[in-house]
Amino acid sequence: MSQLLMNETSNQNAIDWLKRHGNPFRNYFARNPDDEVCSIYHVPELYAREREQLLRVVDQYRYTPSTHSEVVPILGNKGAGKTHLLHSIKHGMEGNWQLLVTPGSYQRDTDFLEYLLFQLLDTLLGGGKQRNSRPLEYVGEQLIRMLLSRTLSDLSSEERLDLFPPPGMGWIARTFGLGSTQALERTQWLIDALSRPSQDAKSPGMVRKLCDEAGLPCNRAFELVCDYVDRTSGHDAAAMMHHAILQGFARSVLLQDETELASFLTYGFAELDFKMHPGRQDLVLALFKAMMGVMQELRIPVVIAFDQLEDLLLARRNDDAHKTAETFFAGIVKAMHQLDGISFLIFAERGLWNRFIPSLDGYIQDRLNNPVHVPGYGTIKCMKLDAPPFELVRKVVMARLEPALRGFSNHRGLPEYYPFTQEQVDRIARTEPTLRDMLQQFRHFFDKIVYGAESETIAEPIGSSNQASPVGYHVDSAELEIPKDQLPDGVKSMVIVDATQNAVTDAVEKRIKLETPVNLNEGNEIKAEIRDEKRIKELQPEALAQLWEKEFSLAKDQLMPEGALAGATKDLQAGLGSLLHLCHDQGIKVGPWRLQHVVSEWTFGDHPTYGAMTLAHWVCRDGQPWKVGIGLFLANGLGKSRDLTVKLSAWDLEPAVIDHLILLRPEGDMMLSGKGKQAWQEMEKKGRHSRIEPLTLEACASLYAFPRILASLSEELVEGQPLPNLANLVQEKCEKLLEQICMPVQGE
Repeated sequence: MSQLLMNETSNQNAIDWLKRHGNPFRNYFARNPDDEVCSIYHVPELYAREREQLLRVVDQYRYTPSTHSEVVPILGNKGAGKTHLLHSIKHGMEGNWQLLVTPGSYQRDTDFLEYLLFQLLDTLLGGGKQRNSRPLEYVGEQLIRMLLSRTLSDLSSEERLDLFPPPGMGWIARTFGLGSTQALERTQWLIDALSRPSQDAKSPGMVRKLCDEAGLPCNRAFELVCDYVDRTSGHDAAAMMHHAILQGFARSVLLQDETELASFLTYGFAELDFKMHPGRQDLVLALFKAMMGVMQELRIPVVIAFDQLEDLLLARRNDDAHKTAETFFAGIVKAMHQLDGISFLIFAERGLWNRFIPSLDGYIQDRLNNPVHVPGYGTIKCMKLDAPPFELVRKVVMARLEPALRGFSNHRGLPEYYPFTQEQVDRIARTEPTLRDMLQQFRHFFDKIVYGAESETIAEPIGSSNQASPVGYHVDSAELEIPKDQLPDGVKSMVIVDATQNAVTDAVEKRIKLETPVNLNEGNEIKAEIRDEKRIKELQPEALAQLWEKEFSLAKDQLMPEGALAGATKDLQAGLGSLLHLCHDQGIKVGPWRLQHVVSEWTFGDHPTYGAMTLAHWVCRDGQPWKVGIGLFLANGLGKSRDLTVKLSAWDLEPAVIDHLILLRPEGDMMLSGKGKQAWQEMEKKGRHSRIEPLTLEACASLYAFPRILASLSEELVEGQPLPNLANLVQEKCEKLLEQICMPVQGE
């Protein structure tokens, strides 16, 4: 009796502990490939074979950099674990490092190669990390180690002596050939240290640290590298681009100044002294090839992974889905022909893939379905993610339960899988189609046991081959027994357990009254409907605000480094277009103004970066709409006046595209000077309505995060369900920004 009381006390103490800790299944799916939930609850054995196959595909581009670009589709039902698998490749420590680009939005109105290039630049220049390394820092360390080692090796003995001038009167001894050995040894030590592989060889600042240890000033090392690049570079357009990229990386690593590299990659590459100035698409291709040349020389594979393809392509639900898909896949095939050395990974719902691919042109289908050789595994056309077996589901459950119970004093004395039983874990693994559905069931089951909250329903036929224990959860619930004459063949009896406020019972009783046969499949459909209703209820204002803050924080970190804003120009423009489209679709007003029409990104002229803006037609009551062009005026230095000139050239197009021009400029640099000021004054003399609005980092983060927020919301919605009304959230978070991109609110 005393033992029983002790067990009950221990059980109650464990329940109280779990109540304080919270539900470990609360975060039951990854919202994007950078979601930290993936690393917190990672189970290495889950999809280990598939991960190994993908890493081997990527490694082919490491060992043979010029391998033709190929596509590997990774298909699975919604919630199968595709995003988690991508996260483990991007941030996991298995295998070697690769530059992994994971676009958060698809800009359908932009040339596809231009879109891909700026996704790569955004990844490179931004503050996001991959395997604990920021891409710009990792690539820069690798590149400058190689260049500085070559530079020093190329020096003559006299030049090596000049690197380390003797202190004081030591130059007198040097003239007699004394003390030169030490200088030569220091040079050779630095060459060996730069060439020697080590665990921290690629850590940020290691090149500067080695130079300091050798006594070589970093500014002197920078001059040496630039001289070497000048001597060894060609003079054609491709060589000039390569030359500028190398010097930009050298300045970034050795002088810790990223602005020159960011400026060239987003502006300077279009301003080189070409004998015959190339068109917009030729410029983009030339820069892309130059960047790929650097990566291939370093043997760093470039992987472009499209995740949650259904949300990426169908973010605007009123678009023609087939047209969007056709444009997207045709763009990938074209890029594969223009560029070698890129591994495209497409994570998509099986149903979406099977819906769109057969309707594409046969040539596109052939390229997308072309088998890819995987060393050690043969060839694969696509990779399929099926529901994990019981053993792995148990490990997934333990990965969440163990941290929750670790601080409990008697956690070792608790049963395995506490507060569940192994039978319950296996039952959910057997009855749910995807890992996400399983985790969602564990979430509600945990709430039921620990908090006494309502749980999901599990209905199984008694006596069926899948029966492992009594039907449903071992909790208080109402049961409805189905008449024998309405049971499926081979089933002796069926009980539906109601744990959702009688919703299942009501639905079944209604069917019985209508004399409609009830079978197991219909019970599952009812359960799915109830789950969908619960998912809809979960999209409450508090949850939306939390989602916003999470994506906003990630976006702000991404945009913090120097040059990150310039690299994210295309994504910011896409975010602006997404925001205005939502305002249009949901009837969000700014003062008396409302949107009548939106063009997410309208491109013009020959400059790939500056020749873009969003078009918004604002109308006030019954008046004529004002066609407003909204552009991101982000360039710095020499690019500032050029950016402004290109944007103002939109006024000269015929027929007229805009009636009013709004330029968004970082708030710390609002002054115009030189050619830019002159161009602005000339525009004003012509009576054209234009203004420059200050843009804060917070506003930039909101624009950058917005497409990702919509994608996360779409991921939670039932297929065909429209987005929830976001008017209150948008007006709360973006009120100032909306006023800046609208006609003056006072002018009715």
